[in-house]
Formats: sequence, structure tokens, C-alpha cells
Amino acid sequence: MTQQGGGPVPAGGLDIPAGTVEYARSRRCPSGGYCFYRLDEPNAGDTCFALGILSLMGQRDADEKTVRFLQDLQYPDGSYASLSCALFAGWALRMLRAEPLHDPSEYILRSLPRPDPRTKVVDSLSLFEPLRAWTALADLYGVELPTGSREEVTATVLSFRSETGGFGAPGPTLQDTRMAAEILASLGHGCDDPATVSFVDACGDPEFGFLGRPGSKPAFLEQVHAGLRLSFLLGEAPRHAGACRDFVRRCAHPSGGFARSVFGGSPTLEYTARAVESLAILAGFSRGRRDYSFPAPYM
Repeated sequence: MTQQGGGPVPAGGLDIPAGTVEYARSRRCPSGGYCFYRLDEPNAGDTCFALGILSLMGQRDADEKTVRFLQDLQYPDGSYASLSCALFAGWALRMLRAEPLHDPSEYILRSLPRPDPRTKVVDSLSLFEPLRAWTALADLYGVELPTGSREEVTATVLSFRSETGGFGAPGPTLQDTRMAAEILASLGHGCDDPATVSFVDACGDPEFGFLGRPGSKPAFLEQVHAGLRLSFLLGEAPRHAGACRDFVRRCAHPSGGFARSVFGGSPTLEYTARAVESLAILAGFSRGRRDYSFPAPYM
């Protein structure tokens, strides 16, 4: 998506645990970058999540070691180990007001992924993540995608649309629908079809806020986060906003981080970032969507 211009939502309006900033900062590695398990083994994803948390809470600091770590993830020919690495590194550098050392345009243009419905992914991920990373990278760096590629991607994504309005394979899920909608929006294709709006509404739940698919309980944090991202994209306030807020708060851990579930688990930077962004989206809806700036789209 290209909605990167908005500033961070003031931390005071998010009702975040007092220890969340310290949780993120404590995961910084001595060599630069961040790692959720607190060894000096930084990675692009955790670094992006940590900087996103600090940015949304108005606590991001300049960090030359982290800039160098992120720049060193890129190969001299402009490529990266993966599209997700490229995207996390790119967004993290942008939050630090820095740029990669080499132009990634050619790498982006030659790296078009093609989703396969036979691919098995774990519940917390989406079939469309590589394709979504590809379009988001093009947006981030202003790369003009060839018309043929744009048409191919649009047709591919739409081929995964079910009669219910949701997207995915073998059946539609909220995670896949969120990714598909963001890809289509990035390509300038309308994603506010009434059937899709109805599918998102059918995933709403008065206890958890959102479910991964209609009637599939319990919910997990990435599903509630996906429902809120979709709600913003579709311009529809979530019907169970209070339940979403309560669910996210119940995922809070004494460490200041957030876990995936209300039933326990270890906190990570990824889920903490999803929680903070979810609360930011909810804060925006509570003020009225018109005067709300979308958070840095780092997930």
C-alpha cells in the first residue's frame, strides 16, 4: 500500500502498557538491529517491528548502528535474501530516514512471485505474503511495474476470490483477504466489493472482535489485526470495536510485550507491533476515520 504519509498516532491515545516502549528498546542488539529473544542476532523483521512500535509511540531514536545493519542486508547487485527481508529492511530504513546503499529496482522487477493454491502455510501466515511484499516494495521505492505484470497480478489475486467475497485457498480466510485487498489497492483495483465487505463482517465476533474465518474460534492476534486493517482499507468501522480492543489488551504480557493469544504464550516483537498498530487503528476510528493517519504499514 502507499499510505505511508501519516505521522504516528499519539501514544497517549492508545492505552498501551507502560512497559511496552522498554520492551521494544530492550530487544536492541549491541551490534545494531533488534532480536526478540535478546541475543545479538538481529534480523530485518524484528528490527522493523521494534522501530514500528517506537515510531507509533513517538519514541523512535536515530540509530546509526541499526542503519548500517539494515544496509548490510542488501547484496551489491541490489537484491536481498528474500522479498520479506527487502521489505522489512526498506521500511525500517525509511523509519530511520535512511535509504539502502544500492538501487533495488531491478531486483523488484525480476522477482515477481506466483502464488500456488497447493502451497501449505501455517495459520498465522498468508498465501499472498510474497506477492504482497512485492507490490509493497514497488510502492516503497516508487518502481513503475510493467502493465503486463500489473494485469497478471490482478488476475491472479482475483482468481482466489470465493463466492463469499473472501480470498484464499482452499477456503477464504481473513488473513488472505486482507493481503489480497492490500495488493489490489496497491495496483489501483477496487477492493470494496459488497461481497468482500460482507465476508469481513461475517468474520466479526462479539467475544473476540474478529475470527480467522466465520465461526472459527478462538481468535488470534494476527486475525484481529487483519480485520482492523481491512476495516480501515474498506472504510468500514468494525462492528465489534470494543471486543477488538479488549482482546488486544488481554494479549498483553507482564514484560510489556504482547503474545499471540489471550490464553497465554510468549510475547514477540511481531505480535507487539500488531497489537500497537491495532490499538492505533481503533483510536483512529474512535476519532472518526477522516482525521486519522494510517500507521506505518510495516506488516
